[in-house]
Amino acid sequence: MSRTAKTVTITSGEYTAEIALRGGQLLTLTSGHDSLVVPAQAAEGAFPGAVLAPWPNRVAGAKYLHEGQKMHLSITEPETGSAIHGLLTDVRFDILLRRASEVHLQGFIPPAEGYPFPLEVVLIYRVGAAFGMAVTLMARYAPQDGDERAFAAAPFGVGFHPYLTAGEAPLKECRLRLPARTVAETKPSGKVVDKLPVSGDLDLTGGPLLTGRRIDHAYTDLPKEGWTAELTHGPSGLGVRMISDTPWAQVYTGDRIGRAGVAVEPMSCPPNAFNSGEDLAFLSPGEWSRTGCSIEAIRT
Repeated sequence: MSRTAKTVTITSGEYTAEIALRGGQLLTLTSGHDSLVVPAQAAEGAFPGAVLAPWPNRVAGAKYLHEGQKMHLSITEPETGSAIHGLLTDVRFDILLRRASEVHLQGFIPPAEGYPFPLEVVLIYRVGAAFGMAVTLMARYAPQDGDERAFAAAPFGVGFHPYLTAGEAPLKECRLRLPARTVAETKPSGKVVDKLPVSGDLDLTGGPLLTGRRIDHAYTDLPKEGWTAELTHGPSGLGVRMISDTPWAQVYTGDRIGRAGVAVEPMSCPPNAFNSGEDLAFLSPGEWSRTGCSIEAIRT
């Protein structure tokens, strides 16, 4: 591959995935002729296929307290005054290993305003007939030896942001099932103000039609052994299955992209975890974190 290449494509059987070296973004994923995620070019500005680290979702007020110090992040969502979706989206990855069906990428998140924690990042994408596409993010806190500014631990969270689509079928004709029993009520800034049992339009446990449902909520109380979300289109018999074991998942019905797909975002922690501390990881120097998910086609 040319050193100036901007993307890499992997394929196995009917599955093909295209990944950007900038941010490790999943640009496309297809099974045969069917799209399983909304192509990134069709959802620009809405984080399609983005990998979210060192935090998913939002940090309210773009500030938090860590080891007794006040941290001030750059405000990246001016309308809410928050910092959204971490620092990885502009990181340039290098290829560590490439085979026809998999690619291993390596990147580095340098110390940044409000996040003075250098992170080494490894991102692995694989495709295969048995599992579709699987993605794994590994990260570790990597302060330099002798760095007197080093902290005892780095706060860390991760998420993935694909917009699922059943072959580009209209969302109003699709059903979404997610076995989450609790939904978070948040302010626009991402601050969680309450958690409630799922009910009404926010109850996805039975796989309801998405007609008329507008959702942009974080869900939890997912099965600890792992969970499965399924988007299905009855008329065509095509569906998309996501599998993960994260304790949280954000669901967004893609209203800003014309409901071209529904974002199902596995998250290791809830919105604003840098302030609440809920499910937030604290990485000691050299300690690795690992998070992943898979996406596959289902046909009836």
